[in-house]
Amino acid sequence: MHGAFYNAGVMLPAILVVLMAGAPPHAPEFWRAVAAHDYAVPPGEDLAALVTELEGFLASSDPEVRDEIGYSTLAAWIYEKRAVEPPLLRTLANDLMGNLTRGVGDAESDGVFRRSFSALTLSVVVARDNASPVLSRDEFRRIEAAALGYLAAERDVRGYDPQKGWMHSAAHTADLLKFLARSRYLEPAEQPRLLDGVARKLAAAPTVFTHGEDERLARAVLSIVNRADFDRAAFQAWAARTRPARLPARPSASDLAGAQNVKNALSKLEVLLATRPEPSESVAAARDAVRAALKDLF
Repeated sequence: MHGAFYNAGVMLPAILVVLMAGAPPHAPEFWRAVAAHDYAVPPGEDLAALVTELEGFLASSDPEVRDEIGYSTLAAWIYEKRAVEPPLLRTLANDLMGNLTRGVGDAESDGVFRRSFSALTLSVVVARDNASPVLSRDEFRRIEAAALGYLAAERDVRGYDPQKGWMHSAAHTADLLKFLARSRYLEPAEQPRLLDGVARKLAAAPTVFTHGEDERLARAVLSIVNRADFDRAAFQAWAARTRPARLPARPSASDLAGAQNVKNALSKLEVLLATRPEPSESVAAARDAVRAALKDLF
């Protein structure tokens, strides 16, 4: 297996040359070999340097570099392999949170890739913590605040480009919220904070979501419903206030898009709740609240 990877000592001069030129130090073939060997960390390599390299790939407009190499390898090393130890994981999480603010507010640019895939990678960090505790309460709070801030601030909500692949900022942030909503650190009194963040995103989006973003946001809400400490009263109040308001006689395009997104997401949530074969009391209560919010909307 060792022979499948570049030898760090032999390649060092070439790597330095490539770094000086501003290109990544490892060619795609190196990373394809990592994937082919079940994402084993290459022998003799500096894991921290590799993680930094992979983080940089999240900004690429090349879908193979970004999705199949950057994100997929990080996800495997963080969650499946547990190769990224807590100190390095915390450093990575800090970097990813910083990425969420880089260029945020731009309408349409390739900068969305770094932000969106940083949110998606943070979702893996939180999933790792949910499965095997790593983060402190303060670290969880920082990620939660960064996620909600990014959810509100991101204006580039494009879903997919045939050449560049997935942007999907709303869906990737929904994935992050989904795992935050499952955390042991989330208090019952804090559940409305995540719910309101979802509702605001749906209502404020400048276009109707067409790439499954509404369903992903509905699944984030579902994670709250599934909690043992689910606050039914707070959820009922949220569903009632999230129901689209009556549109003015001459609504704007954004008014129409926001109302449609809310209706679509609530509808997806109702389906997710209604299809449970043996619904818990919490699921039944949430389903009834969502149905009440949807009443007369169709």
